Amino acid sequence: MQIVPTNFVQLPLDGTADTLEIIVQPFPLYPTSINVFWKVSGINTSKEGIIVIPQSIVDSWGTDDSVVKNYVLQELNLTEAI
Repeated sequence: MQIVPTNFVQLPLDGTADTLEIIVQPFPLYPTSINVFWKVSGINTSKEGIIVIPQSIVDSWGTDDSVVKNYVLQELNLTEAI
């Protein structure tokens, strides 16, 4: 997804990132938490990591993936480009 260009994600980046990739890791049927891989990237820069989605967010997830997307954006202090 496109994000508002940024030079900062948890630690300063060595450039400007404008793309965010989110991949939910496999999880059991009734998880208490879920690991999500994230990667921000741009020209000549990238940073990646894992965010743990807590039980409260897992419980509200349902069929709308925007719950996870919005949680990751919030945790990384990013804004989705419109």
